[in-house]
Amino acid sequence: MKIIFCVSFIFYSTWSVSQASSNEWHKGIVVTTDQDTISGEIKYDFSSNMITLVKNESVIAFSSHKLVYFEIYDESYKSFREFYAIPHKNASNYFTPTLFELQFEGVLSLLSREKIVLETSSVGYGYGVPIITQPTVRYDFYFLTKTGKLTQFSGSKRDLLRILAKKKNKLQSFIRGNRLKTDDLRDLVRIIAFYNSI
Repeated sequence: MKIIFCVSFIFYSTWSVSQASSNEWHKGIVVTTDQDTISGEIKYDFSSNMITLVKNESVIAFSSHKLVYFEIYDESYKSFREFYAIPHKNASNYFTPTLFELQFEGVLSLLSREKIVLETSSVGYGYGVPIITQPTVRYDFYFLTKTGKLTQFSGSKRDLLRILAKKKNKLQSFIRGNRLKTDDLRDLVRIIAFYNSI
């Protein structure tokens, strides 16, 4: 894994689905569990934990069970992005390889998973204004320790301070002093970078 601290600052916590990177093909490389390294055009899908690779006009699908790592160059962000298949407990309480994106690497690393959610908003103000429901990209956040412990983070400040209780007071001061939001990806990268520095 490589540190991608500066890259992460260009991400936003929400994007419209038409802008979702998962809808696009990206140049990249794949490392499989058989230790093969394959380059080509890649499209990823967090909902199915799969990627599709096109190489020399051949289309190959890889599930997270067959992946160790893949990296893409995202033209929208003008940067490289790294993804790993990491064992994670599923709904049936079994550990299964799951795709995560690395946002920041350190003693405590920040990972994320994209998801599409429906958001409802009104157009204008007042009685009888139209209500619009549209799909939007959101992120689920996870913390990964050097020992391999993976913890999901809800995005709330209370949850963050509970998980990172050993440095609670310094974190509170840093978050308050910099007016950071714990559910915003860019701000959360800053918070985790600070956590790793103290």
